[in-house]
Amino acid sequence: MKYILLCLVSFSVFSQTQKERDFIISKSNPQEVARLTRIIDSTSLKNRQDVEAYLLKYPNTPNKQNLQRIIDGVPIFYKEDNNVLCVQTLRANAMYPSGSLGLSVTGQGMTIGMWDGGKVRDTHVEFTGGRITLSDAASTLSTHSTHVLGTMIAGGASAPRRGFAYQAVAKTYDYGNDTAEINSFASQGYLVSNHSYGNIAANLPQSTFGAYNSQSVDADNLMYTYPYYQMVKSAGNDRSDTTLDQVNGKGGYDLLTGAANAKNIITVAAVEGLMANGDDNSFVMSTFSNFGPPDDGRVKPDLAAKGVAVSSCISISDNAYSELQGTSMASPCITGLITLLQKHYNNLNVGTFMRSATVRGLLFVSAREAGDFDGPDYRFGWGLPDGTAAAQIITNKNTTSIMEENTLNNTQTYTKTIAINSTQDINVAIAWTDRIGVVNASGDIDNRSPRLINNLDLKVIKDGTTYYPWKLDPDLPEDPATNNSDNDVDNIERVNIRNAQPGVYTIQVTHKGTLVGGSQDYSLIAYGGGTGLGVNSADYSNNIFIYPNPAKGILNFDIKNDIAITAVTINDISGKEIYQSGKNPINNSIDVSNLSSGVYFVTFKSDNNSVTKKFIKE
Repeated sequence: MKYILLCLVSFSVFSQTQKERDFIISKSNPQEVARLTRIIDSTSLKNRQDVEAYLLKYPNTPNKQNLQRIIDGVPIFYKEDNNVLCVQTLRANAMYPSGSLGLSVTGQGMTIGMWDGGKVRDTHVEFTGGRITLSDAASTLSTHSTHVLGTMIAGGASAPRRGFAYQAVAKTYDYGNDTAEINSFASQGYLVSNHSYGNIAANLPQSTFGAYNSQSVDADNLMYTYPYYQMVKSAGNDRSDTTLDQVNGKGGYDLLTGAANAKNIITVAAVEGLMANGDDNSFVMSTFSNFGPPDDGRVKPDLAAKGVAVSSCISISDNAYSELQGTSMASPCITGLITLLQKHYNNLNVGTFMRSATVRGLLFVSAREAGDFDGPDYRFGWGLPDGTAAAQIITNKNTTSIMEENTLNNTQTYTKTIAINSTQDINVAIAWTDRIGVVNASGDIDNRSPRLINNLDLKVIKDGTTYYPWKLDPDLPEDPATNNSDNDVDNIERVNIRNAQPGVYTIQVTHKGTLVGGSQDYSLIAYGGGTGLGVNSADYSNNIFIYPNPAKGILNFDIKNDIAITAVTINDISGKEIYQSGKNPINNSIDVSNLSSGVYFVTFKSDNNSVTKKFIKE
């Protein structure tokens, strides 16, 4: 009895509170939850019946224990696809108690779900304290499962093998009957789960690769129904298999299958990352990681993380460790990072968490560039997440960065004005959890029809110039991304303005066609690569007036509605600051007679905001 009590106390200390989970549960539509549950129950029953019928017909099927589905008559078999170096590769250690950001985020209070190929060794020294709940009947110990979970939550009994969220707890499952179990997990208000497994590529028909199929639909349906829930999945390790036509004929492109092609899932590629010998190979692609694109040309994989020479705990004993490699090792890095970022957000916004669309937008907009060209590609996706930058965006929300969770209604145009007073990069993204798309027809190869249901559009506009989001061409998968027109396939859109000049920029969100459901929830994330954005400028820009414009000797300004201005600066067209008032300026005029003729930017700063206006000196 005492032992049971200790376990309960330990678990309650580490797990999300019921109140927090109830908040998340309340954001799901009960009718949609009931609908999805009925669909999953019916589909799961049919899957079992189809598999049983197939095995009766083909009793000598090899690896029959891994047979999970029959799709369009094709049998689908699943397979499973030092931790400190993983953490450092994604710059997540800045959030730790000893980290540079001083945030003391360890994952405490968070619960991770994990589906994998067998039972985790829950008695391993890395999982002490009752932090694991074995949540199904899996009975065969798995080195793969134990290793993957270690990357996420290993406590640090061996310091180099400490996991990302080393004080989080986990609920673990094997991948049999995964969809129904995932539905139950998400319905309880949990936020994130890891899925380091996928289809065995050998002998799959060519139409399967890149296809949006029933497995993709299952994943998207789950995340649409539970808008705070995020699934993270490995991209697969088939690019070194020279028996595959996709490798020989397409150079490893068009290799993603099943749930990896879902719109709302995060699909993870594997890079070499920081190495034990000190080499920084963070942006070197592994030899095995599967490349996109999905048939409709979306950016996939989404992100990349260390998946080579990852040392973590294994199942042969309570003190055993080993190095493994694969996208299976990269995926839990992203899951662990999400766990830390959700906890940081929760610390600053007590009782609430980010929607999954916000998580995706945050990771994608702050990702470090990887690959041969600027922008995303079909190998690295958006690049390597930057845990430090992502955490700072959360910290600076509504001061020098933007994090908004909005709803766009039919025919609506949303705008937000930002300002910068020095030359810097501007990074803006929108992300939304889209409804399930149209499934590829059986045998349909490389169907380029978009799978988007609600098509939102992001633009950034300045002085008549429009900056568009990135997009890729699936028919030219090795070509650089372009940003010269709208993106009509991705449910994440990102605009990057390199070396943006000082001035006022307008973020615009619109949509094409009619929004199914009458509206679409979306998340807007933006930050600057220098001094930060003048956020909320639109709220008071119209209350600051400058005159005359053009000005000859004196530039006057009026401030309305008791806005407290703490400083006024002027920058020339190159971004160089040429004037700064003292603190708490009281004179509503500036002598500009000594300025050369030309264009200038005057910035008015308050405690939390700034607004920049352009004027001409005659």
